[in-house]
Amino acid sequence: MSALTESSGWAIFSAVAAAHALGVMSPGPDFAMVVRQSLAQGRGAGLWTAAGIGSGILFHVSYGLFGLSWLVHKLPGSMRVIAVAGALFLLWMGIQALRAEPLTAQSETAGGTPQRSSAQNYWIGLATNVLNPKATLFFVALFTAVISGPVSTDLKLALALWLPLTTFGWFATVALMLSHPALRRALRAHAHQLDHAMGVILIALGTMVLIETLRSL
Repeated sequence: MSALTESSGWAIFSAVAAAHALGVMSPGPDFAMVVRQSLAQGRGAGLWTAAGIGSGILFHVSYGLFGLSWLVHKLPGSMRVIAVAGALFLLWMGIQALRAEPLTAQSETAGGTPQRSSAQNYWIGLATNVLNPKATLFFVALFTAVISGPVSTDLKLALALWLPLTTFGWFATVALMLSHPALRRALRAHAHQLDHAMGVILIALGTMVLIETLRSL
C-alpha cells in the first residue's frame, strides 16, 4: 500500500468514525430503548440491548461497504417496507411502556416485573436499530459522501469492526450509568412516570416515521 493510499484510507476512516460518533450519541430510538430497558429490566438487559444495537450496525454498514446501496436506489419500495415495520415496532414498544404497571417494593421483590431473557433483550436492540429507516439513510448518505471510489478490504474490515464496537461501547456505557444502584434506586422511585414518558417518546417517533413514509407514497 502506498503512503498516499494509506493516508487516504485513514482520512476516510477518520471521517466516517467521527460522523458515526456524532450520530450514535444523538438521542433517538436506540437511546430511548436502552434507557427504558436499563431502568425497567436492569444492567444485564441494558447491556444485551446495547449488544443488539451494535450488531444492527453491521446491517447498515453492509449498505455502503459491501455493495448493497444499490438496493435503496433501485428498489425504493424496500425502504418503505423497512420504515413501516420500524414505525410499527416503535409504536408497539411504546404501547407496552404505557401499559406497564406501577412498580412497588412488594412487586419488585416478588418478581412482579416480567423479566425478559438475554436473547429477548438482544433481539429488541437488534430490531430497534435494523428497523430504524433513518439509520439506514444515514449510513447510505455517509458512505456515498465520504467514499467516492473503491476502498481496500482492510479499510472495509476496519470500519465493519470499529462502528459496531463503538456503538456497543456507547450504549453499554449508558446502560451501566443508568443501572448504577444509587442512580437506579432514585430513578425507579419514578419508574412509572419514566415508563410513560418513554412510551410517549417511542410512540411519537413511530408516528413521525409512519407519517413521513405515508407522505412519500
